[in-house]
Amino acid sequence: MNRKRLAGWGQNAALLLLTALALFLLTRLLLFHSSWPDGVPGALAPAAAPAETPGEEGPRFPSVHIMITGDSDYGRCGTLYAVGEDPLLQQILPLFREALGSAGQPAAAADQTLRGALNRPSLYLDLTVQLPLAAVELWLEEDAGLEGDVRSLALTAETEDSAVLYLRSGDGSIRRCSTALPASAVEALCQQTAPNGSRFAYEADCGELDPYTLLTARAPALPDVEAGLPAGYTAYSLLTALDFNAHTNSRYTVSGGVEVVEESPRTLRIGPDGTVSCSSSAETSSPLFQVPSAAGRPSAAEALQAAGRLAEALSSGVGASPVYLSAVEETAEGWLIRFRCQADGVPVLFPDGGDALSVSVSGTVITAFTYRCRVYTAAEDGAAAPLTPPAMAAAMAAYQHPEEELSIGYVDSGSGTISACWLAGYSRQ
Repeated sequence: MNRKRLAGWGQNAALLLLTALALFLLTRLLLFHSSWPDGVPGALAPAAAPAETPGEEGPRFPSVHIMITGDSDYGRCGTLYAVGEDPLLQQILPLFREALGSAGQPAAAADQTLRGALNRPSLYLDLTVQLPLAAVELWLEEDAGLEGDVRSLALTAETEDSAVLYLRSGDGSIRRCSTALPASAVEALCQQTAPNGSRFAYEADCGELDPYTLLTARAPALPDVEAGLPAGYTAYSLLTALDFNAHTNSRYTVSGGVEVVEESPRTLRIGPDGTVSCSSSAETSSPLFQVPSAAGRPSAAEALQAAGRLAEALSSGVGASPVYLSAVEETAEGWLIRFRCQADGVPVLFPDGGDALSVSVSGTVITAFTYRCRVYTAAEDGAAAPLTPPAMAAAMAAYQHPEEELSIGYVDSGSGTISACWLAGYSRQ
């Protein structure tokens, strides 16, 4: 009996010793490679899914407004913030793709010419932001070689044979192109859509608003949204997503709890509030930060593709909400590409008017970016935020914000529940 007890005690002691040794080795491993807060999730949690990267089509395109006119005497049909998978948008985009691919040389057109054409069977796409045509071509997967910026596009059946393409810029200038798209293709789609009482601001008693603001008869019922940091927002996840050494010892914390990671020539700053920035003093070997270019200086399309890959790596790497293209600016060094967030297609803005992500391209490398890591989910109760009727909101906006656009969006002031609201002039921030 005593021998059995002695054997049992020996086995228990051996198990305790092995357990202690295993914990000691794990501790040493984590302390060598990283700190406990980042090392423990990285060692014990399941491996993060590989970041999805977009194809050559470029970054995610923002949601758009649609206005369809079968016969203006019977009214128009408007849709706010249609996303890529929207069935109606899926019917419209092939027509714009064919029209853009066959467009003739653009010629200047008067505003009244466009308004008159929109009284005929027509399709109108408001991109909600001003973008270069190169970005629109990436979105439509059509290389037309047209230059300039565009805020909205229209296809009209004003001639008997072929549809006419209009390109309207944010400054009000309009260009008109002939196309090889049959006018009957536009008419057929317009005839399938029933009017819903939507109007352009120039048709309503809202003369002080931007004339092409799309006004629907009723405000959409939009749910409240929970805003916050994603559960995957850790230094380990970010370093992995951005092709850094996740176990580097070249890291330290500065005031405000910002963690600084140095991996020459890149420096990454990770804030506890979800603010992330990166700068590089020279070209890096990481493919994620390179901008391949056939001509030496990247085109807008090439810069957009690289920025899109980085945007996708950031959002998917930490489980954040994706970001959508909002602006493209050519700089002396290269390009500055801006992104915004969306909640089910509806823009989410910040009180300071800043971007969700901005990417700087110099030469053939991404030299800097700033990022606000956020995740947006529908509130659990699914309550819809009541909005002022569009006609009343338009009258108020015309008085308080003349010449501005009127639209709907969310404003993210920090963690918690946010509600949809009317916004005036947000796209010019």
